[in-house]
Amino acid sequence: MYIIIGAAAFVIGVIVAAFVLSAAIRANNARRRKAKGQPEKKRRKFEYIKLILALVMLTYFVGVFVGVKIAFIDFSQLGVLLAFIGTPTAVAIGFYAWKAKAENIVKIKKDNPEETAGIPVDVNNINP
Repeated sequence: MYIIIGAAAFVIGVIVAAFVLSAAIRANNARRRKAKGQPEKKRRKFEYIKLILALVMLTYFVGVFVGVKIAFIDFSQLGVLLAFIGTPTAVAIGFYAWKAKAENIVKIKKDNPEETAGIPVDVNNINP
C-alpha cells in the first residue's frame, strides 16, 4: 500500500519539479539575454489545452490512489475503478489528438499552398 502512495508522490513530484525547473531555466536565459543586450526571443503562445490535460491527468493520479485503496478493501469495485480511469482518459486523449490533427492540417495548408491546392480546409469533415 505504501509503495503505491510513494510511487504516486514520486510521479507528482517529478511533474512539479519539471515545471519549476523549466520556469527557472527560462527566467535565467531571459536574464542573460537582457544582460548581453541581445534581442528577446519570441515567446511561444501558452497552450491552455495542455495545462487542462495535465490537470485532468493529475486528478486521475488521485483517483487511482483512492480507487486502489477501495479496490483492496472490496475487490468487486475493480471494474468501477478501471471505468473511472479509462473512459475519461481515453476521451481526453482522443480530443487532444483530434485537435492536434486539425491544427496540423491548417499549418500544412498554410505552409504549402501549391501542393495542397485541392485539399479543403474544413477540418470538421476530415476522414483519416
